[in-house]
Amino acid sequence: FDEKFIIRSLIRNGLSIGDSVIIFAPKGYLQDDKSAKAAEAVKEIVAKILPNIELRIEEYNLREGFAEEICRIRSVILSYEFDAVIACLSGGMRALILGVFSTLLTLNSYRIIIEVEFENLEHYIRIPLNTLKTPYSNRWLTILDYLSSGNSVRAISKSIGLSPATVSRIINDMRHYKLVGENNQVTEDGHFYMKMYKSLSQKIETNI
Repeated sequence: FDEKFIIRSLIRNGLSIGDSVIIFAPKGYLQDDKSAKAAEAVKEIVAKILPNIELRIEEYNLREGFAEEICRIRSVILSYEFDAVIACLSGGMRALILGVFSTLLTLNSYRIIIEVEFENLEHYIRIPLNTLKTPYSNRWLTILDYLSSGNSVRAISKSIGLSPATVSRIINDMRHYKLVGENNQVTEDGHFYMKMYKSLSQKIETNI
């Protein structure tokens, strides 16, 4: 694997007490000098950022038992007590990236952010994975739009013709999908949902 993408992601997101770093590598990666040096470089950087952070390297057996490996790596991730995962999927073997991505798709209870950097390092893409699996709702989209403009539940109720209780229930449903925070603010996931589905909503209205 290439350490520069991991290091850039660590620096970009930072580390806090209680965080853990898990690196997934192909089985036998230590036999390759470049991969072994990359692992050491990451360990050194992590130690400099926050000395007591746990760094774990898990090997994927890509040549056999792909489905079983997904289950095993899933168990590794579930053994940690946290509710969010930031996954850097830049660089490395395509089969390994597919394996890690497939594993992350099975983790419905976590907030998962996927980061992929451009090859020239000029930009990166950040995707809240679970938002891709969140069902489309034009009503959700409308309420998110009002919330992002600072409207209260009562103001939204008057604007769209639903009772305050119904609007509150819908907001609670969206909160379950992490589209809305505790104070009814639209989250990063919520803004991504809005951007993703606004064009779809416009196309649907055009075709009606």
